[in-house]
This record gives sequence, structure tokens and C-alpha cells, in this order.
Amino acid sequence: MIDSKTRLPYMNLTKTLGCLCFFSGTFCTLVEAQGNIRISGYGNMHYMDHDGTADLVGQPRLDDSFFQIREFSLFFDVAITDGIVASTEIEAGNNGTTYTANYAYVDVQATPHLSVRAGKILVPFLSYNENKASFRQHLMSQPFTAWNLSPVNGVAINFSGFGWSDAGVVVDWNNELGEWGLFDVKLAVINGLGSNSNVLDDNTVQLAAGAMTPTVRPRDGLIQNETANGLRDNNNDKATVVKLSLHPLGLLADAGFSWYRGKWNPSGTKDLNMFGGHLNVLQRNWTLKAEYVIAKVDQDAGIDPVAAAGLTGPAALNTSTGDYSMTAWYVEGSVVPVRDRNDRYWRLVARYDDVDTNDQIAFTPFDRGRITLGTEFQFAANTRVRFEWQRSELDDFANAPGPYVAAGGEKSIQMVMASMIFAF
Repeated sequence: MIDSKTRLPYMNLTKTLGCLCFFSGTFCTLVEAQGNIRISGYGNMHYMDHDGTADLVGQPRLDDSFFQIREFSLFFDVAITDGIVASTEIEAGNNGTTYTANYAYVDVQATPHLSVRAGKILVPFLSYNENKASFRQHLMSQPFTAWNLSPVNGVAINFSGFGWSDAGVVVDWNNELGEWGLFDVKLAVINGLGSNSNVLDDNTVQLAAGAMTPTVRPRDGLIQNETANGLRDNNNDKATVVKLSLHPLGLLADAGFSWYRGKWNPSGTKDLNMFGGHLNVLQRNWTLKAEYVIAKVDQDAGIDPVAAAGLTGPAALNTSTGDYSMTAWYVEGSVVPVRDRNDRYWRLVARYDDVDTNDQIAFTPFDRGRITLGTEFQFAANTRVRFEWQRSELDDFANAPGPYVAAGGEKSIQMVMASMIFAF
């Protein structure tokens, strides 16, 4: 199973395929012997400043610049036997004010090509989630596919619990295709995403629009959704995830297809289906990454979750339109023009994202396109500094309601961020 950490049973396979472990989120560190404990980790801190975001009641203004210790993660791997490894990640986020076990599971190697993982797992959907750690990326900001649809993390100022994880079991089967490469299949059964509301995207915010502070539903996708009670399900229907991946031999590349299917409401009558594909090509001095995902939500029309909660707000911004689809995609490329013998390097990065979190409504601030330009400099072993600039353009801004504009929401949103990252 080549994913969030490379385990002892995959040492030979990793060598054969040129450390393909990179694609699935690993520092290529191995638990090498029975009874050994391997500890690794990373941390990062950054300065961030936005311009053009709407102000929300009771939340820090994103347009006010801030400095933050974003996260500090420790990975623990324990080789119980030659074929059983226990792993967990402990993350301190939000300036060390929150502590989360992003995953905690046991891997059992049943055969050389079949393994089973059980516990709190990173959901094997697309590519970014299993590579979520910022040290494994070239940009600090997450792509829209992860930020809005695959619920890897929520609002930009609330950095806590990175990764879409859930209680469940993953069966992983892989097979070498002769001289061609590796074919990998993951089948996961998990509790799945859920909502106790009668709509799926039930998140609400209060706009700070002067004397008017209406409570509205921003229709932000799936980023605020989780199982109803932590890792417990809110219905009797378990979700299923399938991920197929191809790893060509001799080329550090990874392409695949993912599918998620589950019921999100307490009675287990409403479907959530997600389909997506990913591509990664990671060469020493250049990279290309891409993802595309579409989510289809089964939902009744005419429901106003804001009014149902006893809150106030324009019904036009809150009433459910019934079944709807969400889409997101990104393409990211990077190049290293300078690298020295000590592996210090300078990287240039560009990414374009697009997201539509509800195709049945006139306006949502989460229907936008975005360009990101960044640079990364590794000046010492496992230590990097980054700078990135973003510009987002909101679609259908002509339909933006007055309270959103009064709260400072603009058609264009810009962001700059400077970061330092280290790993050990």
C-alpha cells in the first residue's frame, strides 16, 4: 500500500519504483526492524494577508494580516511484527491551541500484494488528501478540490486537523505489470460524510454589514461537513471509496480515478456521490499536478435551514434548490531553475483552480477561479521558505446581495503569504 507512510513491507517495492512513496505522502522514511519506533514530523509558520473578503460576525477578519504557527505534526510508526505496523499522526494547530490525531491505524500485510489498514484513516480519495502535509507540497495554500469538495480543511484562518480522515477499513491490492509499472487498487469502507440538518451544506455565517448582520448559508461545498458525532456515523449506511492508480516504471508519475458513494442524512435516504481523477508527474527539476472532481448531492427543494434554526436572513440565500452538483479542478506546475550540489534549490510554482459549489443558485462566494504564483527556496536540509500571491475572481458577482457587498466582499480577492517549513 503506497500511501500516507511507507511501511516495512514495501521497502523493496519502493526501491524498484524509484521511491514512488512520494506520491502518497511520505518522507521515504521506513520502519526497519521489528520493535523499532520511527518518529518523524514537520512544522510550519506563516504570515498571511487578504484583501476583498467579507467580514463575518464573531470571526477574525481575513483582511487583517496575521502571523500564525500553522501546524506542528509528529508521525509515530511502530513495527509490531514484520508484517504489522501501527501508525499515528499527532498535530498541534492554531498556534498550538488545538491537538488532533489526524490518523491512527494498524497496517497488516496479508500477502506481498495485499494489505489491510484499520482505524482512523486518511480517506483514499484523489491525491491531495494522502499528500496533505505542507512539506510534501510546493504551495502552502490548498487547491480548491481539497479545500471545498474533499473536506481536507475548513476556513483559511482556522488551521486545525488537516486531512479528511474517518473511521474505517482500507483493503489495498497492488500488482506489478511486468516491465510497465504498478497497478494499485484501494477499497475503503468508512462512516462517511453526514449532516444532522435536512440539507447537506448547512454551514451558516453572519455577515458584518453595519447595522444589518444577516445570517446566511454561504454554500461552501463540503468543507464544513463531517460525521455527526466525530467518527460515529449519523445513519446505518456506510460509505464506500474506490481508488485506482497507475505508477509507470521509470517515470515518477501517478495517475488515478476515485469514487465515493454514501448517504449523508440521518434517515439514510439521500445520496452523495463523488467522482474524480488525478495526475502527478514529479521529476527532480519540474513537476505537474492536476485533479478534477464532481460531487452530486441528492437533496429536497424548498428547505430554508437558516429559518429552521430560528435565525434571520434573506431566504433567497438559504432556500434549498433540491438536487445539485459541485465541481472543482486545478492544474499546477513547477520548475527548479537553480540547484546546487548541497541540494539547495529555488523553485517557481504556478497553479490555476476553479470551483463551483452549487450549480443551482445565482451567487455564492465559493464559485470562483483563482491563479496562484509562488516561489520556494530550500536553503538548508529539510528547511524551506515560501512566498505566494493569489488572485481569485468571483463568478456571478453581479448577483451578489447587498449585505455581502456591505460586509466588504469584493469581486476580486487577493492574498499574499510568506512561510517557513521544516521537517525531520
